[in-house]
Amino acid sequence: MEYESSINPGSRGSEQFDWYETGLSPGERKRRGHFSTPPALVDQMLDACGYTSHADLSAIRVLDPACGSGNFLVRAARRLCQSGASNPHEMLRLIQKNLWGLDPDPVACCLAEMQLRSVVAAFSGTNPRLARMHIHQADSLTLPWYPCVDLLVANPPYLAAKNTDLSRYRRAQQRGQTDSYLLFLDLALQAVRPGGWIGLVLPDPVLARSNAVAERVSLLSTCTLHHIWHLSGVFEAEVGAVVVIARKLPPRTLHRISWTRTRWRKDLEPVRPEQSAQPGQRVSQLLLARQPDSALRYLLSTPQGRIVERLRRSLCLTEQLVPEQKSLVLLKELVSIKRGEELGRNSSALGLLTIQPDAYPVLRGGVDIRPYARPETALGISRSAINKPLERYLLPKLLVVKSTGSLQAALDTRGHVVLQTLYLLHVHEQDATLDLAYFLLALLNSRFLRAYVYHLHTAYKLVQPQIEQIVLARLPVPWCDPELRQEISARAREMERICSAAGSVVEWDKQLKAFYEEQERAISALYTAALSKTCNDEGVTSHV
Repeated sequence: MEYESSINPGSRGSEQFDWYETGLSPGERKRRGHFSTPPALVDQMLDACGYTSHADLSAIRVLDPACGSGNFLVRAARRLCQSGASNPHEMLRLIQKNLWGLDPDPVACCLAEMQLRSVVAAFSGTNPRLARMHIHQADSLTLPWYPCVDLLVANPPYLAAKNTDLSRYRRAQQRGQTDSYLLFLDLALQAVRPGGWIGLVLPDPVLARSNAVAERVSLLSTCTLHHIWHLSGVFEAEVGAVVVIARKLPPRTLHRISWTRTRWRKDLEPVRPEQSAQPGQRVSQLLLARQPDSALRYLLSTPQGRIVERLRRSLCLTEQLVPEQKSLVLLKELVSIKRGEELGRNSSALGLLTIQPDAYPVLRGGVDIRPYARPETALGISRSAINKPLERYLLPKLLVVKSTGSLQAALDTRGHVVLQTLYLLHVHEQDATLDLAYFLLALLNSRFLRAYVYHLHTAYKLVQPQIEQIVLARLPVPWCDPELRQEISARAREMERICSAAGSVVEWDKQLKAFYEEQERAISALYTAALSKTCNDEGVTSHV
């Protein structure tokens, strides 16, 4: 397939219409979810859907249900004009017949129609200023849909349910709380004919967030996914983007999806679709369909991802066993998990301890927590500002950072109060020993569990990833080989001592690195033993 991002006649046509979108204030653009797709990315999506000037496009009906000022439609129009139309009247007829756009904004619709006219003028040398295009001022989410289009391409607005009232939409009423982009994904699955194509730019919560389960199940069961492009830096909005390219055909059993994870560079030509998947960057669609909540965990196709998936499956198997038979247990079976004070870092309730000598020391997530090191702080909080039971802070506790993509933990035995950006883990009373706390400290800072959390959860939100409490609660803890667990616990105590020394965590010397690697090997051996025992007991093979 030839890549078609080169300059075509009329390629500057859309620039004269940019004033409307760029003239909106940042607040207004965010309120509307109005962030235009870069033309180079539009070209890449059309290529991936097979909508190229070398194909016969005369009978392909294209719909953008959230067209804005027409970025997708104008790029499609250029290809349509190049695909074989021999005269101006034929070009105009094909555009009027095949290209459809809907948007509730009347100004955007007017600009989209003007853009399509400018394409015809650029290619034909005529001025079809009175020609009527199929650009309609309408809210596509309020319309009934049946399979009627061959290609649906869109960058629908991302309006979160918590900030926008979507209750007027029938689909939102049927499914409860939703976000607007999920309604457009559902529209695409209804409107595209069998054999047709879908190209959507969506926010990356669609990959794994629980409110998108129904749409993911429908997408994976009714469509063959060809590409998942996970991109950062496409828009000014604080959200990662996911481009989904799919064909409305049930997938073959062995079908594999090409995926790309990268930062979008507006100054560089994007990777061509046929070059987007490097070795290991293809994931089985069947594997995704079998994930909990049908999450699109594309990283499970990597070597490390396959190990993580094997561990997840083993954990599911052991949940059915009695405690005496388990080689893996859930973290929540060993600890209680709570949150800290519902205060921001800049709250007036916080002040320097030197100024508030009677205050309790308070820790902030991501600022005062370093792996293994004893937490230190210069901030304090008055007793009157502490709303949660003081006992939860005074007891020894593991602290895990919430707002991060990489698991990290510390052990606090000094009674610090903590803010909501940290999870507090208290070992259950019957197991209340510091040996167990140090063992869990080692696991929570291990490469093994970091990879587990990353490949299954945090990797799928590029901007401001967070570790959810339910994810933390369900972390797998190997519960075999008590002697090795004791060895890991003892080594964690020593790691804490070394890492808490001044300057030791900035540049680890060779001795400390060797000590750390020894700990990692022991943890890996413990997980390997737990996996082997589970596989032997349940007859599970190691192949994923």
